Amino acid sequence: MASDEVEQLQKRLRQQSSDTTDMMLRSMRAWNELLAASTDMAFDAVLKNWDYSRSMRGSAEQAIADAISLQKRMNREMLQAWEGYSGEVKEIIERNTK
Repeated sequence: MASDEVEQLQKRLRQQSSDTTDMMLRSMRAWNELLAASTDMAFDAVLKNWDYSRSMRGSAEQAIADAISLQKRMNREMLQAWEGYSGEVKEIIERNTK
C-alpha cells in the first residue's frame, strides 16, 4: 500500500471512531436525561400521594368526600405531570435525533 492510501485509511478510521463515540455519548446523555425526568416524576407522585393521604380528615363521611375530591385533583395534577414528562421526553428525543 502506498503511504497516501495508508493515511487515507487511517483518516477514515479515525473519523468513524469519532462518529461512533459522538453517537454513543449522545445516546448516554439522552438516557441520563430520561432517567432524571422519570425519577422526578416518581418522586412527585410519591410526595403528592403522601400529601393527599396526610390531608384526610377524621370523620368518615368527610374523609370519603375529601378522598373523592382529592382523587379528582390528583388525577388532574398527574395528567399535568404526565404531559410535562412526555413533553420533556419528546424534547430529549428530538434534541438527540438531530
